[in-house]
Amino acid sequence: MRKTALLLALLPTVAFAEERVFECDAPDAEHPEMAARLVKYDGQQKGHITIGEINKDVDVYPGLDTLTYLYIGDDYTLHYNVHPEKGTYDYSASGSKSGWGKGTCIETTGQ
Repeated sequence: MRKTALLLALLPTVAFAEERVFECDAPDAEHPEMAARLVKYDGQQKGHITIGEINKDVDVYPGLDTLTYLYIGDDYTLHYNVHPEKGTYDYSASGSKSGWGKGTCIETTGQ
């Protein structure tokens, strides 16, 4: 009986814990790295970016109506600034993947 009560007490916390996932499109074929799946882990400033077969751990920073995904690698950085309410994002990269652009994102979970 005690275990059941404990489980029921934890259930609401588990039910609401969810990561946020965004599917972002590339606006053109010149920047395929802009087509990415962006994930923010619940309750953390961490997440990951998936670009094709590449999966990178990132830092995620909340802002005023934005989420910023930042990857700093050995020879390049990736920066995705997602505007969830608008369904858009701004992209910039430096180093070997230098570039910038804008695109659209759809939030697939965490709404």
